[in-house]
Amino acid sequence: MTEADLYTIVKVARNEDLAEQIGRDRYFDLVDHNKVRSFRIKRWTPFNLFKEEVAKEFGIPIQFQRFWLWAKRQNNTYRPHRHVKPQQEAQPVGRLRAPKANDAELNLFLEVEHSRRGLPKIPPTVCSDDILLFFKLYDPLKEELRYVGRFYVKADGMPVDILAKINRCDPVDKMVTFRDSQLGNGDIICFQISLEDESRGQCGHPNVPSFLEYVYHHQGVTHVYFAVVTLNLPRVLKF
Repeated sequence: MTEADLYTIVKVARNEDLAEQIGRDRYFDLVDHNKVRSFRIKRWTPFNLFKEEVAKEFGIPIQFQRFWLWAKRQNNTYRPHRHVKPQQEAQPVGRLRAPKANDAELNLFLEVEHSRRGLPKIPPTVCSDDILLFFKLYDPLKEELRYVGRFYVKADGMPVDILAKINRCDPVDKMVTFRDSQLGNGDIICFQISLEDESRGQCGHPNVPSFLEYVYHHQGVTHVYFAVVTLNLPRVLKF
């Protein structure tokens, strides 16, 4: 056994990484793990001790940290799939990887909730019908896509239930649940600023599908999967 076999490289993506990368060099996914903070940890180190290293690095006390494991799906998308449960935190870091994942690496998403004063707080309880979604906003006048945050929705809830949390959106016309739209943990919803009729002619890419198609053909993307979710927000995509 070599020295490399004794360690796991743990790559921790945070909200800050998503905000920095999306719209610059990431459009279809959430983050490039090769550009986030990484830790070289002995494989048998208990995960709760690793959290202490994270607390030192990011200044987030361990009780305010919740980590998500990433998984590759059948459609080749790569998303935060399930969170590390408290009973798993005594396990060695090397055993927490997703099935069929690289033995030498562990990719994580660090979820941190903040109070109105901007201070870390205890993450909310995750129930079986909760879905963690990530949101991107497209500005057709600027032709700019950016990350605007994440929050939980209920599987049987509808987009109309979350409009209060999404600024500058039109009312929802179609009542389709998140479950029926086949949305799961880590999925991405794109919404856009509504355009007046006279402004549409000024935009080279007036909606999210046309903008992503442009990016797809001009950035050498080799594979991507995204599907239109028929919800009027005014246009919503899952990809």
